[in-house]
Amino acid sequence: MTAIDEAVPPLMTVRQLAQQADVTVHVVRNYLRRGLLRAATHTESGYQLFSASELQRLHFIRTAQQLGFTLAEIEEIIHRSLLRDSPCPLVRNIVRRRLDDTRQQLDTLLAMHERMERAIHAWATLPDSVPTGDDICALIEAVAATEGRRFVKSTPRRLLGRRLTQENSP
Repeated sequence: MTAIDEAVPPLMTVRQLAQQADVTVHVVRNYLRRGLLRAATHTESGYQLFSASELQRLHFIRTAQQLGFTLAEIEEIIHRSLLRDSPCPLVRNIVRRRLDDTRQQLDTLLAMHERMERAIHAWATLPDSVPTGDDICALIEAVAATEGRRFVKSTPRRLLGRRLTQENSP
């Protein structure tokens, strides 16, 4: 092996790139479709080959996702970088906004956690009951009774289903 061979890292197939990055082949192909990754070259049989810089970019994408960036936002960051326009102001703004959103989600989860703890404590003394007609589950209905049949605003809408309002309450 010559010094030139050692200086140029070998090219990787999609599968090898995925293995090196500890992701699935489907993830790599999705990023290719979105333009987040680019093959350095193709073999005669049509296989895409990737350089070490694409592995580095793949690690960048995964790190950005772990920080809460969406693929669309990552696309914009990469696009700005390729244009030699600093993506840093955009990154700061996105993280600030995401941090506020995360703080609100955390507050919501903490409020839910407190309600669950109160409920489980209250339920410890309640007997199991069989529904008698209009009731469904005495345990959950006991929580509704203690909260005055009002839904706490911090409860995520997806967890409530249809909201109970004054018009449709029993």
